Amino acid sequence: MKTVKPILRFVYSYPYEEAFLKLTKQKVLQKHHKEGYRKTKTVQGIWDKYEKKVLDLYVSIYKIEILEESIKVYISLVAPNSFSDPFTISLQRWKDIENNPRSKRGFVYVTIHELAHYFSYTRNKNTYSNKLYSKIQKLNILGEHGANLHCLIQAVEFGIIGEVFGHKYAEYSRNWVIENWKDNEYGKSAKLLKRHKVPLDKTCLEYIEELSKNLTQPS
Repeated sequence: MKTVKPILRFVYSYPYEEAFLKLTKQKVLQKHHKEGYRKTKTVQGIWDKYEKKVLDLYVSIYKIEILEESIKVYISLVAPNSFSDPFTISLQRWKDIENNPRSKRGFVYVTIHELAHYFSYTRNKNTYSNKLYSKIQKLNILGEHGANLHCLIQAVEFGIIGEVFGHKYAEYSRNWVIENWKDNEYGKSAKLLKRHKVPLDKTCLEYIEELSKNLTQPS
């Protein structure tokens, strides 16, 4: 049986991590780097179990092709958060990822979230998802750029979580964001998704597209 190489390739960069350590005024110790390399291997194994299904869902939801043979994703143990450019996943919140199922899911959720950003900014503005994004920004339904953006990013994130892990996990994730990030763009967008009953599955963007026909700008 032919082994299919994963498209997302998780890497640990010694100088990149050292920069984070210095910024946070932490000592640069060799044991930290050893742990970084070990955990990078661990998360690659976790991700590989879900990659095909997740990427197939992006093709369906975003209506795109995935032509990349490899997408490099940096792993950090100390970065303050994860981000999509440069594609970086912080394991700061999941120190026990090697043996905690909840931490493993959290890592996959965040990778899905950052992939939603990645596939948005690396695709042509005329793609389905980016045209919908432009429409949502023009409507300015949540009154700020970040919240408008995350209305779509989180819809996709929760939709894929629902398809991969099940509706209850997606619902819990959405509600956790609402409760814990009430006053920022993540909480505002998640609350809007819940209020409008955006499906926690692969129909999420098509639902928002229909919904946007009746949405109006805030007064």
